[in-house]
Amino acid sequence: MTITSLNFFIFTALALAIYYLLPRRPQNIWLLFVSYVFLVSWDWTFAAVLGLVTSINFLLALRLRINDQGRRGLLWFGISLNVLTLIFFRGAGFFLPELEAMLASLGLSTQAGGLQILVPLGLSYYILQAISYLVDVYRCQLKAESDFVNFGLYLSYFPKLLAGPIERARAFLPKLAQPRLVDNRVIAQSVMLIFVGLVRKLIIADTLTASFLSDVFKIPQKYSPLELVVWLVIYAFAIYNDFAGYTDIVRGISGFFGIELSRNFWAPYFSRNFTEFWKRWHITLSEWLRDYIYFPLHRVLSRYKTGYGKLANLILPPLITMLVSGLWHGFYLNLLVWGGLQGLYLIVERIPAFWRPIVPPQHQPLWRQGLGMVVVFILVILAWAPFRWELPAALQLWEALLNWSDVVIRYRRMLIVLPLLLGSLLLDFIQYWSDDEFIFLKWPPLAKATCMAIVLFWIFILTAGNFEQPFVYQGF
Repeated sequence: MTITSLNFFIFTALALAIYYLLPRRPQNIWLLFVSYVFLVSWDWTFAAVLGLVTSINFLLALRLRINDQGRRGLLWFGISLNVLTLIFFRGAGFFLPELEAMLASLGLSTQAGGLQILVPLGLSYYILQAISYLVDVYRCQLKAESDFVNFGLYLSYFPKLLAGPIERARAFLPKLAQPRLVDNRVIAQSVMLIFVGLVRKLIIADTLTASFLSDVFKIPQKYSPLELVVWLVIYAFAIYNDFAGYTDIVRGISGFFGIELSRNFWAPYFSRNFTEFWKRWHITLSEWLRDYIYFPLHRVLSRYKTGYGKLANLILPPLITMLVSGLWHGFYLNLLVWGGLQGLYLIVERIPAFWRPIVPPQHQPLWRQGLGMVVVFILVILAWAPFRWELPAALQLWEALLNWSDVVIRYRRMLIVLPLLLGSLLLDFIQYWSDDEFIFLKWPPLAKATCMAIVLFWIFILTAGNFEQPFVYQGF
């Protein structure tokens, strides 16, 4: 029962119809029941796993609120248990082949389809929510929830169950105790979110995904660099609109229940640096990684004031954080490489902090903000290769992108003409935007000198080759 199916909307409509007939406390019980029915519609074992995770974390948090010497060990026991649960299901692809081989060596055969462990839906999301809940209770930033229904609903709430957003208990649980107002403004906003989400998912993302050629992801060297760039860009916008569309739809659905969910995307491809990108892309995951991985590592390493300590603090927190992000997406080498690349981007971005204060992007000149957007977009697009392609294919893709000789030969006239067309538009845009024909005279001396040197160089090259063309209007 996918969220864009007719069955899901009928299911939600029936859930809403009964929901509005109930007082607040029975509403929570009803939502918990509906959420587990939704999960059982996929597979009853998914509901069993979630119920077990919910019960264990609920009891651990109740024990954590007791201030004794065993709290720290209990916290790490809870974190380890959650992480091992995630590794067991998400990493099954690693150990099942070895287990099958061992059984075969003992003369025990598996079924025709082989051993298989299904990954419970939403596991990666509710495990992170459970960990953050335990940590917040341990830090006394949140009281342990004594109502099992409310805590169960926090982990299982069906609009956010499949793919987030990753809600924090200290923000979500109070909403379950507050009156829920669903007025005309909330309804209008919810309808708009669902409408925009459907456009992103069904019209944009699904159409882009359907346009993919299957062997683009298997034999990238079959395509020219220009074609690969186009496919990378198409994939980048497909994955963005698919995920952002999902979040918009579930936020809109949740609005009808009077429960506001967090925004997860905010124009990420307009980011001016990589720090900003991760504040705009999968926002709730980025904030979780920041608060529970990056900041703790940064605080520990900040104790070391030597040069090596500062260097370690520059490199390790962003690198480890993004490697964890890669592993969270899947236990595959290509995703680990993707996370490492994103960590490397953040490290390089932080290097200038050694000798000068970092200027926030919104306080930088417009040209620098624009350049930052272009650089971030290009590097993020390149990093999508190991995210979507298996590592050998991603390496072949990067290698193919370096071979532009055939493209230059085939499209050499276009490659010459296109920059000139853009240059013409740029000249007009600068003068039009400033409403000043002599705006170039107001540029800093260095900028004027640089532009004049480039222009004079190209004039010399063209005239030295006797490249002369009469003005068009000269013939009239």
